[in-house]
Amino acid sequence: MLIYSKESARTEHIILHHYESTRILVEKRSRFLNSGFILVSISHALNHAYESLLPILYPLLLSEFGLSYSLIGVISMGYRLSGGLLQLLMGFLGRFFRRKYLLGFGLIWTSISNSLMIFSQNFSHILLSRSLAGIGSSPQHPTGSSYIADTFPKNQLGKALGINLVVASLGRFLTPFIGSLLLVTLGWRLTALVFTVPGLIVGGLFLFISEKKRLEQWSSLSSFKIMSKGVTTVLKDKVVLVVMIVEMIMAFRVGASDFIPSFLIKVGLTPLEAGFLFTAFLGAGLPSPYVWGYLSDKIERRKIVMLSMGLAAFLWYLLPYSGNYLSLLMVLVPLGFACQGVGGVIQAFVAEVTLPENRDIIYGIYYTLAFTLGSFSPVIIGYLADSIGFQASFTYVGIISLSAVITAYFMK
Repeated sequence: MLIYSKESARTEHIILHHYESTRILVEKRSRFLNSGFILVSISHALNHAYESLLPILYPLLLSEFGLSYSLIGVISMGYRLSGGLLQLLMGFLGRFFRRKYLLGFGLIWTSISNSLMIFSQNFSHILLSRSLAGIGSSPQHPTGSSYIADTFPKNQLGKALGINLVVASLGRFLTPFIGSLLLVTLGWRLTALVFTVPGLIVGGLFLFISEKKRLEQWSSLSSFKIMSKGVTTVLKDKVVLVVMIVEMIMAFRVGASDFIPSFLIKVGLTPLEAGFLFTAFLGAGLPSPYVWGYLSDKIERRKIVMLSMGLAAFLWYLLPYSGNYLSLLMVLVPLGFACQGVGGVIQAFVAEVTLPENRDIIYGIYYTLAFTLGSFSPVIIGYLADSIGFQASFTYVGIISLSAVITAYFMK
């Protein structure tokens, strides 16, 4: 009887252990199948799709409206600046309003604003359309990242943010290919209109997902006082300050890839060849957010940031010296992998060093810096391309990336 009891207890323990292991595994997987997480990732992809549609339109806009590379940079600046200035506010509003409404209505606004571009008759019309679209994009990054950070535990956060960026990169990758096919048959105006539809659908779906009511209530002036206090509290942390400095430096390389198709055509490639190489560059970046995120869950995140930015610095410097199709391909593929997706690693680091109640604010600050300062980068790169050449533009991006490596060393 004693033997039977021991064997029964052992069997029961094994069964319970197996049940608990299975329960934990199912729970882990269910987080990745969460409808909110899926929509946040798809919405992220569409925001990147709207952004990556523009580079394949630039050659047509250059010829139709007589634009310079500097003015192309101003168009990019308008989108990033209008969105960047509202990042902190949108992140903070996530404390009071359900994030699904901020993300859903934001995507709908972006889609409609982008569609207004089809009525453009001059440079100012395009600039206005893109600037309005930037306003709608402002909730995506701080609110979406905060939503994911609250959904996943620490040991899955790098992977989750990595998947979010992989999906975003997928949207960015597919858009030039799909857009190029549509351009041939529809022209650039109708192509821009077609891309409006997915955003309206996904934005509407956000409104139907379940989300807990936010605990805090909006009360105008007192709420802004809370935001001010939260910003002060967050920025007193020295580690957070270093992360913000790293992001400020990295912001000055934003938009560099937008000029790759124009650079490739300028060095003698056909639009088709340039499109293929740009697609290869974007395709190489598809797995990188997941890989960098996964590695950062296993290795010190600071080292992953330094590795990716160091590799990117070398390849950006090498790019203008690549003289033929094959050498360009050999540079662009590893460059696409190196320079895309490391943002997820920094976001995971930010989540680790801040309290949950301050995440909306810290992500708001993070993306305000990224988008606001990053809005000036395309203008700088475009000006260097106009006045000196793409060699100077890409060398500048390499120097910025190297500076980020040096500063990231102190993220500890």
